[in-house]
Amino acid sequence: MLNHARTASLLGTLILALAAAWPAHASETRFAVYGDMPYMATLPDGRTDKQVLEQDIAPRLAGMTEVDFVIHLGDLGRPKDACNDSWLHAQKRLWEHGFKKPAFYTPGDNDWTDCDRASVKPRQSELARLDAVRRVFFSTPHNFDPAWHYSRQHGQPENASWTIGKVHFTTLHIVSTNNGREQVYLDDPRQALSLADARDAANLIWLERAFQEAKSPEIEALVIATQHDFFEPLKHGSSQLEWCLSNPSFAPICQQFLQGTKMLGKPVLMMHGDTDAYCLDQPFMTEGVENFWRLNAPGDFKPIDLSIISVDVANKSHPFSATSLLAGGPVPDECVYEGVKP
Repeated sequence: MLNHARTASLLGTLILALAAAWPAHASETRFAVYGDMPYMATLPDGRTDKQVLEQDIAPRLAGMTEVDFVIHLGDLGRPKDACNDSWLHAQKRLWEHGFKKPAFYTPGDNDWTDCDRASVKPRQSELARLDAVRRVFFSTPHNFDPAWHYSRQHGQPENASWTIGKVHFTTLHIVSTNNGREQVYLDDPRQALSLADARDAANLIWLERAFQEAKSPEIEALVIATQHDFFEPLKHGSSQLEWCLSNPSFAPICQQFLQGTKMLGKPVLMMHGDTDAYCLDQPFMTEGVENFWRLNAPGDFKPIDLSIISVDVANKSHPFSATSLLAGGPVPDECVYEGVKP
């Protein structure tokens, strides 16, 4: 039998060992991210991605106390589903009662700009659907931890920012269809263009605010969440980034991503959905920018999963890591798009 002195010695050794091990994890922030889902896609086992979200992903994620929150990167379903208030409320309930985590969301084109397509029954004004998205998700205050310093952009409440530990987060409302400039079928095109210009101007202000916040000595990494994929290779061989830097609609925000990251000098992660490649890479390396990473999140029919992101500011060479919740293992570091050669 151990005497009291021996027991105290062993306990002291254990405490010192735990204290020595703690700094390896103390700097980490963990959260979950996905997008472009549920699309009611049928899987090999006969279930839909919606069922997998509810039956497999939700209970597993709910039990992960080390995961602080969830981000959905837009496209809450196919337009025929996502263009209905009942579907929006169902996704909100999943986050609140299934995931049991604080949830952040940035809209996708399926959620409003695509609602006036002939394939959607009934066809609806896309601007009215944007109002509906804001009403369902952003009309009431969120009950987040006050220490996160959560805030919304005036006039564009889907743009949010918050800080956890040494990481600053921001969302930007940027969707495909040239951010709402193309395929305007039921609304006044002049009004749609004017509102798109206003969203772009607001996004530039909000992104600049994020870079300024990230300059604080207390902040060591910046995470940006949006829906549009700026990096998809085009079928004629050029990169989406090359196109983006010359596109009248997106060039200002693309330049701000690039120049802001250079000037910040701290790790920056951009997360987006909208395309089928699932990867974590560094697309600005061709521009000589080594502190920028991007995650193309799971969803868009494949894979049906969530990414668990760890931000470890103490790991200077790899501050961002991503693991698939269901599949396990790291996220691929090469982006492979269906039908397009990178």
